[in-house]
Amino acid sequence: MAKAVTELRADFQHLRRWRKSVEQAQSYTFKAMITVIVTGFVGAVWLGVKVMLGK
Repeated sequence: MAKAVTELRADFQHLRRWRKSVEQAQSYTFKAMITVIVTGFVGAVWLGVKVMLGK
């Protein structure tokens, strides 16, 4: 019985670590997406400014 409880506890610890790593990956992906969107927006604004100044 004690062995089953120990194994169950180890499984839960493994799941917790896995969930943490997934959450970190999601956080990183979210930050990367925001960076891409902001960079694209700033680039578009800069191109617009260049066009306006060029006229």
